[in-house]
Amino acid sequence: MIFKRRKQPSLLRRAAAFLWPEKGFARGWRYMRHRVERINDTPSNIAFGFACGAFASFTPLFGLHFVVAALFAKIARVNIISALFGTAIGNPLSFPLIAAGSMSVGSLLLGRGQDHADGEGVVAAFVDMGTLLYDGARSAIGIAEPGTVSWSTAASRLGEFSSQFMVPYALGGLICGIPVAVASYYIVRPAIAAYQKRRAEKLARRRVERANEINAEGVR
Repeated sequence: MIFKRRKQPSLLRRAAAFLWPEKGFARGWRYMRHRVERINDTPSNIAFGFACGAFASFTPLFGLHFVVAALFAKIARVNIISALFGTAIGNPLSFPLIAAGSMSVGSLLLGRGQDHADGEGVVAAFVDMGTLLYDGARSAIGIAEPGTVSWSTAASRLGEFSSQFMVPYALGGLICGIPVAVASYYIVRPAIAAYQKRRAEKLARRRVERANEINAEGVR
C-alpha cells in the first residue's frame, strides 16, 4: 500500500490511542458520526443499535463492552455495527462519571448510603481487580514470577470485590443506563433519517443531471 506506515505502532501505543486519541476526541466523534450515518440500514435499526451500545457502556464488564453491545443488538435484531459505535458513550472522559453515578445509585438502592462516589477510584478498583485476576491466572498455569499472587487468593478477592463493587455497579448501571439509551435513540434516529433523506435527494439530483446530459448529447 502506498500510504501504509513504514513503522507500525506497537500494540500498547495503539491501545493508548484508542483510549485517548492523539488528535482529540472531537475529531473522533466527527468520524464516528460520519461512519454511523453511512451505515446501510433503517434509521430505527441504527438508532436502536446505538442505544444498545450506549447501555452496554453502563455495565461493569470493562473490556467486554463490545461483546455485550453486540449481544444486545443481536437479541434485539438491530444493527450490530451501530451498537459497537454506541459503546463510545463510555470513554476515558465519561467513565468516571458513569462509575460514580452507577455506584451511588446502586449503593442507595442496596441501603449502603452514597459510598464510592469517587468515579476515578471505582475505575481504578476495577483495573486493580483485573490485574489481580491476570496475575492469578498466570500463577495457576505456572508462568508467573515467584511471589506473584496465587489463583486461590485472586478468586477469594473476586468474591469480596463482586459484593462491594460489581453488584451495586450493575444495579446502578441498569437504572442510569436506561435513560441514556433512550435519549441516544431519540437523538440518533432523526439525525440518521435527515442524513439519509439528504443523501437520497442528492443522488436523485445527480441522476436527473446525468439524464439531462445524456439527452443533450443525443440532440447534438
